[in-house]
Amino acid sequence: MKVLQLPEANEICVPFAEDLALIAKAVREAGAIAKSAFDDNDSKVWDKSNNSPVTDADIAVNDYLAKVLRKARPGYGWLSEETKDDHSRHACPRSFVVDPIDGTRAFIDRTPNFAVSVAIIEEGKSIAGALFNPLTDEMFEAFLGGGAKLNGKTLRAPDSNQIEGIRMVGYPRKFRRLGWPDMTCRVSNSMAYRMALVASNQADATVAFTPKSDWDLAAAQLIATEAGAIVTNLYGKDPSYDGPTTSGLGVICAGPKLHALLLARVSPVIAQFEKSPDKIKNFGFMGTTMSDRTEEIQLLHLVIGGELIDPNKTAFKNLKEVDFVGAYASYEEARKAWKAAAQRTVDNAHMRYFVLHAHELIDPDKDGVIG
Repeated sequence: MKVLQLPEANEICVPFAEDLALIAKAVREAGAIAKSAFDDNDSKVWDKSNNSPVTDADIAVNDYLAKVLRKARPGYGWLSEETKDDHSRHACPRSFVVDPIDGTRAFIDRTPNFAVSVAIIEEGKSIAGALFNPLTDEMFEAFLGGGAKLNGKTLRAPDSNQIEGIRMVGYPRKFRRLGWPDMTCRVSNSMAYRMALVASNQADATVAFTPKSDWDLAAAQLIATEAGAIVTNLYGKDPSYDGPTTSGLGVICAGPKLHALLLARVSPVIAQFEKSPDKIKNFGFMGTTMSDRTEEIQLLHLVIGGELIDPNKTAFKNLKEVDFVGAYASYEEARKAWKAAAQRTVDNAHMRYFVLHAHELIDPDKDGVIG
């Protein structure tokens, strides 16, 4: 019987900086694919499970990255949101951790809060990470011990000795429910981009109460920590990317002093969450999914359109003339209506139609409760 002999790390691994150069080039090229699909605005969309959307752009970016990176480093393992987990990361000295489009819902909703994310891990820790937002042309990158950069400029994450008044990336209603001090909140669908905003001093902190996967965190966590921030889960534990599962509970990302304050705020909530006999009912803000619900929650997709002042911005020329196409219970129905309306006005570049996920505006915590 022939025994498979895996290569030793020193036989296949290159300096961290070389690995970073490889993935930085790849994510920029992959970002061009994502941007082209975004500009074409005709991507196919479907649900993977639990109302988790995916597009053909996600798959195209994933396929490109797999082709380029696996060819360049055949001895490295592979983990991607859009590829079945082959557990090669447990056997190989180093592995790629990939999120082709982190923030797929932002991509679908046509907002600039998504990014292509690739990390390389060794012994469960990130040693190189690259994150590229193709709409804002922001390239975040870092290798272990080498600092973090945004478009070539060295990053230093901010820090604060108080929570009140900080720039938080997260959902404001969750913080209001918990009785947190007033903060300036910004919403972003991409967890990786949220952490990059902290690393680049565009935000002071981000706290996510919902489970996050290795591919959401691996690149951005290294970028944030190399910029001086602290990144943990809601229990205050550092991320590790070689565990038996790819999911962990939440994220706290902030400068050292602020991280300690945020963790102190979160800890008693986690303690209550652990003791609660009905976690879904009592602590829905911790992150429920469609399958967690005991009763069906109505989805509400609105399709509207109108003539824009600038086709690349969201200001309508006349709000009184906005066209309400209809309300739909499924995204598939809404997309068909959106496409039909858009095709009728294809000759007018300023006439744009949009699908609004109104149920997420009314119920952003996805727990079936308004307010």
